[in-house]
Amino acid sequence: MAPEVWMVGEEGEDLHGTRELLPLFKLEEIGVLYWHLDPKKPESEEELAEIRKERGYSYMDLIEICPDKLENYEEKVRNFFREHMHADEEIRYCLEGSGYFDVRDKDDKWVRIWIKEGDMIVLPAGIYHRFTVDDANYVKLMRLFIGEPVWTAYNRPQEDHPDGKAQVIEAWYMDDSQEDQRLPHHREPKEFIPLEKLSELGIVSWRLNPDNWENDDNLKKIREARGYSYMDICDVCPEKLPNYETKIKNFFEEHLHTDEEIRYCLEGSGYFDVRDQNDQWIRVAVKKGGMIVLPAGMYHRFTLDSNNYIKAMRLFVGEPVWTPYNRPHDHLPERKEYLDKLLKSETGNLPVEAR
Repeated sequence: MAPEVWMVGEEGEDLHGTRELLPLFKLEEIGVLYWHLDPKKPESEEELAEIRKERGYSYMDLIEICPDKLENYEEKVRNFFREHMHADEEIRYCLEGSGYFDVRDKDDKWVRIWIKEGDMIVLPAGIYHRFTVDDANYVKLMRLFIGEPVWTAYNRPQEDHPDGKAQVIEAWYMDDSQEDQRLPHHREPKEFIPLEKLSELGIVSWRLNPDNWENDDNLKKIREARGYSYMDICDVCPEKLPNYETKIKNFFEEHLHTDEEIRYCLEGSGYFDVRDQNDQWIRVAVKKGGMIVLPAGMYHRFTLDSNNYIKAMRLFVGEPVWTPYNRPHDHLPERKEYLDKLLKSETGNLPVEAR
């Protein structure tokens, strides 16, 4: 089963008096992740545990939204339906009942997502949205969060909020040109990829505030939830990196690691190239404020862009091991585990479009 998705007007009304259902890739286009579980089946508990582990959702609570069980029900439902965004993901798993999440698409139109029992969705940080119950007036939701929850809602407009600005992480399929590796290498026509596609490949990303990273609670929560105890900062540019040319050449050799590669861009920008399920290159552009995690066992490479500078925070679980294993190293256990996860993603165990 999958949630029903359709366009609605500013007041939540069906356009032209009808519900013309949209394909689920509409959610993919706007960065919304979706799973369907069964809260009554034990195997779904295992799937939920895997999702929580994969995405660092350490906090969980339950909320029942109905006149009899939610204090100040009318006021809270009005607030839920005000257009707003959050600095973190909004993660909801419907255990009973049903309700509507409305999210803005790329054309600033409302897309309505009707979630029912078993539906779990993740709205990305910085997306304008709102929520309301449907005619049944009841929904029981599991709320998940990375670290201690922060439920702050930023009502529209909030374009000055860091998560309301331009994307700090973008991705596209690369061409086969042998030109300067620092060029964008777009295909013709350009083939941009939504961040949901990166999630299918096991890549996790955030938008954070790099100007105050020392005091950033969101960064602290991520580190605590995912066990990133080690941290250092690296300047990659000709003036500051010893043996710059040799190291840049090594970074661009296709390789994998037996641990995650975690990078948080504090200044500048650069490209992480990763392989998709069909062994095609995807270029991931990371700018100031973007944090990215490449899974263990994933073939990838790195290069600066034409600005020739990035200041990156490197994170690690325990003492760092930077050993690269240049391709081919398919015999490594971490590579086999990664491929197994990709196979599972095609059958719905990772956040991919339901079919």
